[in-house]
Amino acid sequence: MADWRQTFDDLRRRRPDLAERACRLLLLDMQRQGLIELDTIDEQIAAALKLVVSPRDLDPNRPKPKLPSDSQEALHELALEQAARRLAPEEIQATILLVEKRQLAHEGASLAEDPDTPIPELRDKVHEFLNFAPGEAFAPPEDVLGIRAALARRLLSDQLDYISVAKEYIKVTEFATVLDHIIPTEGRRGKLGGKAAGLILAHSILQRAREAGRLQVDYRVPTSYFLPSSGTLEFIQYNSLEDMINVKYKPLEEVREQFPLVERSFKSGSLPPTIREGLRDMLEEVGEGPLVVRSSSLLEDRIGHAFSGKYKSLFIANRGPTAKRLAELENAIAEVYASVFHPDPIEYRREHGLIDFQEQMGVLIQGLVGREFGRMMFPLFAGVAFSTCNMRWSPRIRRTDGIARLVLGLGTRAVDRTGADYPVLVALEQPTLRAVQRPDEVYRYSQHEVDVVDLREGQFDSLPLASMLSRVGGKLPQMNRIFSIYRDRDILPMVGVMPQIDPHELVVTFDGLVKSQFPRDLKGMLDLLEEGIGEPVDVEFAHDGESLYMLQCRSLSHGATVQRVPIPPDIEQERKVFSATRYVQTTQCRDLEYLVLVDPRDYERLPSRDAMLRVARTVGLLNQVLPQRRFALMGPGRWGSRGDIRLGVPVTYADICRTALLVEIARKRGAYLPDVSFGTHFFNDLVESQIAYLPLYPDEPGAVWNERFLRETPNVLAKLVPKYADMAETVRVIDVRAASGGELVQVIMDGETDTALAYLAPPAGAP
Repeated sequence: MADWRQTFDDLRRRRPDLAERACRLLLLDMQRQGLIELDTIDEQIAAALKLVVSPRDLDPNRPKPKLPSDSQEALHELALEQAARRLAPEEIQATILLVEKRQLAHEGASLAEDPDTPIPELRDKVHEFLNFAPGEAFAPPEDVLGIRAALARRLLSDQLDYISVAKEYIKVTEFATVLDHIIPTEGRRGKLGGKAAGLILAHSILQRAREAGRLQVDYRVPTSYFLPSSGTLEFIQYNSLEDMINVKYKPLEEVREQFPLVERSFKSGSLPPTIREGLRDMLEEVGEGPLVVRSSSLLEDRIGHAFSGKYKSLFIANRGPTAKRLAELENAIAEVYASVFHPDPIEYRREHGLIDFQEQMGVLIQGLVGREFGRMMFPLFAGVAFSTCNMRWSPRIRRTDGIARLVLGLGTRAVDRTGADYPVLVALEQPTLRAVQRPDEVYRYSQHEVDVVDLREGQFDSLPLASMLSRVGGKLPQMNRIFSIYRDRDILPMVGVMPQIDPHELVVTFDGLVKSQFPRDLKGMLDLLEEGIGEPVDVEFAHDGESLYMLQCRSLSHGATVQRVPIPPDIEQERKVFSATRYVQTTQCRDLEYLVLVDPRDYERLPSRDAMLRVARTVGLLNQVLPQRRFALMGPGRWGSRGDIRLGVPVTYADICRTALLVEIARKRGAYLPDVSFGTHFFNDLVESQIAYLPLYPDEPGAVWNERFLRETPNVLAKLVPKYADMAETVRVIDVRAASGGELVQVIMDGETDTALAYLAPPAGAP
């Protein structure tokens, strides 16, 4: 322990103002302990300075006499003298150090509150605060909360709800780590964006739970670097792309038509020198190995506005000379920047009243979670998980059970509707309760392709499951937790050593994993995050075979609570339009004026991919011209399908955002199955926009499908969108009021009984 007098003299030489503050604090400490009375201090100072006090000076109605200039020095000497007599040396030393520690906290908070403070200066001040007298001086809670709140506001979010939580959980040491991983920009006002803010907060919440003994799960967060949002505007200005900024105000069709040129302009641009040098330093630090370049916009992952899947996240191989790796990283960042001007996020912002916000894009760069197998890199499994379940595939599932979507390899297939693949859907509190039961359906509606980073080709790729297994030599860790065997129309577990397995017999079921402790561990993490954030949450995760990694966390999209309404029992048969008895949520869609129908039987007869894309464009234009929330879209299998668009119309959010109800139709003669898509980016859009979702199986016994009304009613497509009149054989638009003599379609969906009915009835309020 250093001599306190030496510490005080050093402080008085460097910062006399803090030395005075230390003296005042010593006096307060002694009074608090009952060692002195501050009321007698003036008398002692007067005696020390030989001041004469007259009786008039004690009159309470008169101001006290002004003290001479040397009285302050006398006060400080008195404080030191009294402290030396009454306090232990370590107490005095701690008080002197505390004054400087508190000052560093105040200076750090002040720098953080100033948006013009350069990040390096802020980083140095935070480290100075942390490195000052470790183990000896501890800033009081109010000062710690102050610097935490200031850092959260400066780096992460202006939202008060976020800051109030962040200041309780994110330690200053964790902010220091973040500051050490920020890529420098010329601008000083950028933030790290919503995705980065969500991950940082979630990690801190779980760390505090671990410290309190409430979390035993071994989880990690990938090494992450942050390019602040100010980089977007710097990129635009550096490449003279300012004319792009107001594209968002153009009609959606023009935005859609111009986006390829916008993206090309961004991808042919260059990052400003400051950012390039920062990225070069980062690449030299992390070395070779695949990276994920994730969007992290200022609007992304906010409560009620998750922007799920609206912006780009890209995988790069990051192998070879530094110059090659830097060019690859620059190209990916430019594409992420360009995604700000894609029609989907622009329409999303219009729908949510955010179009006038100047969107800026932060970038989160993470090492890819996974291991190398057969010159490929991918996680053993990955997925997305939710603390609550907004929709059920069984009446036994409770809303609080939580769900997860699991896939082998990269988690892209868990959040996107891709090709003919179906992730494994797990109710975390009841993990063996499956959405698909029959062995042939388990095999058919499973994962058939795996997303990987191909290290030979240096790029992201999707491989057939059998091809991937042949490249890895047929062996993966924990195969018995991932695969089952489909043989003789039965699902068999993988047990023991089975060297003669045909890769084509393997089916991704995760039966071994869901019977382990993993689902409950994952649910425990979700519950802690929901408790900390104060909202239901969803997380994206990956597992490399040894450790679980959290990749992303945000507040869960949730629609408004809807009161249950029973289906009327006395609807005449000819007035019924369609019915459903599977995967029904509780909601109602009243007074629908139009039905847009793409019958699977017509869609599957289309001759080409271009024809199917033209269907999507037709639907997109109808979405613009039909009255908002007064029409339903009905189509085959998987709306928003990526990859194999034969499985569903390849629309995006901008093409369906104004509908009231999205219906997915499975016909026995087609290869369509409505995707139990809870948890995909597409489904999150529906929940957030309060668009009802309903799958139909019109060929099942007892199902209502009013063929006469749906197929024989006049088609008004050509009248509404003459540009696509040639699509009338595939896209049918029914003007319900005209076809029914003034009635409209009412859709009652009862999740408690798992039934739904659409029927014709007079509009609300009609006599």
